[in-house]
Amino acid sequence: MGPEDPYSRPPGNGVPPYNQYDPYQQPYGPVPNNGKAIAALVLGISSIVSIMIFPGIGIILGILAIIFAVIAMKELQHRHQQGRGLAIGGLVCGIIGFIIHVLLVLFIVVIIGASLASYSPVGSDEWEPTIEQNSDADFY
Repeated sequence: MGPEDPYSRPPGNGVPPYNQYDPYQQPYGPVPNNGKAIAALVLGISSIVSIMIFPGIGIILGILAIIFAVIAMKELQHRHQQGRGLAIGGLVCGIIGFIIHVLLVLFIVVIIGASLASYSPVGSDEWEPTIEQNSDADFY
């Protein structure tokens, strides 16, 4: 392994002397993700998944996902953090979950309203017999 080998290690034991710059070491740790972006994604996915488990609660989860995503996107413009994709995913999932839940609740309200409108109680005044009943007939 001579100096012409591009994959050779620097001379010595690999540890730079005290107080010298090490070109192989990263100067900073990993850039953290924004916590609000993670929360937005979790809430957005939860609002979609909750359609089958708790219909209606997804409206609240969707609104929270949208709020957290917007706050995270504003924070990411000013801070040195990652998570823009998480915030966008949370925003999209929150909007989809919110719309699906609103449509589901409206559908349920319309179905219940239609079924109650056609309901006729047995003792109401509008009820008329369909067969003429003879008072001498035996109904047994």
